[in-house]
Amino acid sequence: MSRARRTALAVVVVTLVLAALAIRVGPGDVSWADVVGAIGRGLVGQQRLADVDDAQVWALRVPRVMLVILVGAALAGGGAVTQGLFRNPLADPSVLGISLGAAFVAVLGLLLGLDRAGIWVTPVLAAIGAAATLAILLALATRSSDATTLLLAGVALGATCGAATTCVLALAGDRHDLGIRVVRWLMGSFEGRSWGHLLGASIPIGLGLLLSGTLVRDLDALALGDDVAASLGASPARVQRRAVTAVALLVGGATAVAGVLGFLGLVVPHVVRWRLGGGHRALVPISALGGAAVLLAVDTVTRLGATALPPGVITSLLGAPAFLWILLAQARRREE
Repeated sequence: MSRARRTALAVVVVTLVLAALAIRVGPGDVSWADVVGAIGRGLVGQQRLADVDDAQVWALRVPRVMLVILVGAALAGGGAVTQGLFRNPLADPSVLGISLGAAFVAVLGLLLGLDRAGIWVTPVLAAIGAAATLAILLALATRSSDATTLLLAGVALGATCGAATTCVLALAGDRHDLGIRVVRWLMGSFEGRSWGHLLGASIPIGLGLLLSGTLVRDLDALALGDDVAASLGASPARVQRRAVTAVALLVGGATAVAGVLGFLGLVVPHVVRWRLGGGHRALVPISALGGAAVLLAVDTVTRLGATALPPGVITSLLGAPAFLWILLAQARRREE
């Protein structure tokens, strides 16, 4: 068994263990026996939703755990594709403002009441915002290959989208329910998520993950330069369009249901690259698996105390120092 397969198997096992623990943890005393019984009854279609334990497990905890896994895979997998697209290991949907772009368009749609048309509207709007932000960054990247310029452009775009989101909230000052909902959402949270949220996110994220899987060879070719990629049959323009679509679906779907979760798409692919190298055939899928495990661990830890912290706060607290460390390491390598 290859090193990549051993790593993938290990991450899958860790994710399953964390998923079981996450279903057990939460408000209300649900024992391991109750969890196993509720899951067993649910798998054979005999869950008793009138029972408190079954209701907690199947109506609240199982969809939340599945949504955390899906969002973690989307953000880390999207981060790996973004880094391949820009050929820059510092590229990340949150650092480059892509998540905030998705959030701005989604919040604008909430203000206008577009979400009443169906559960699919918010993920679509978020994907449009992510795609627009990516397109702007890609246009800037074609003019300058300097990594610092790209990062500064991403910070500027993120700040602009954040300010625009704040402006939208200010305009909706009389709608306190919307303001509270959006603020909690922007902090990154899975509170109150249901099977409906899981269904709404699974379609764009599933499509994004499938599309990302078809990009791995082309991203490897793109890393060798546009001319070499073209000679290998990978049209840079076509690869860029497909990668933008994949990242927009992944980040848009994840942001629509979970809010802004920073740095997951930076740290996880960096760790996978350090262990397995830069080949996207292993990097993209194992980053997705690793992102699911990491976010599941973070979400579980936040629910251990009496007061649950938003997972987005934890990912930012852990991710910001990691980003600085990676940035300084890159600077040292350039100096050498």
